[in-house]
Amino acid sequence: MELIQELEVWYIIPTIRKELALAMKNQGLKQVEIAKKIGLTKSAVNQYLSNKRGNEIKFNEKVKQEVNSSSKRIITEFDSIREIQHLINLSRQEKIACQIHRNLDNNYKSCNVCFEQPLIKIGNKK
Repeated sequence: MELIQELEVWYIIPTIRKELALAMKNQGLKQVEIAKKIGLTKSAVNQYLSNKRGNEIKFNEKVKQEVNSSSKRIITEFDSIREIQHLINLSRQEKIACQIHRNLDNNYKSCNVCFEQPLIKIGNKK
């Protein structure tokens, strides 16, 4: 059984990086510039751009548009952390990990465990 976080690391984050690299390339950036902005090596960017990494899943148009918008907001490596986290949150809203789970294992067809209400309360919050 894979946890949602494992699916994010194995499938979603690589696809986010690939889509960011593609968007930045389409903006005219060179691989060295893309690598610096995303915080990757030039060879990693090359692998994303040549479909050797991050091609296990395909994002819908809504997510691709948001990736394109995020790519324009990334100036420094720190910006990429913020934008990648934003895109991970969007992938959770779109339940992308659920779709991956369902494709990997039929036992997850009606699963919604990642989005159930918390079972505990912490502190004085009501």
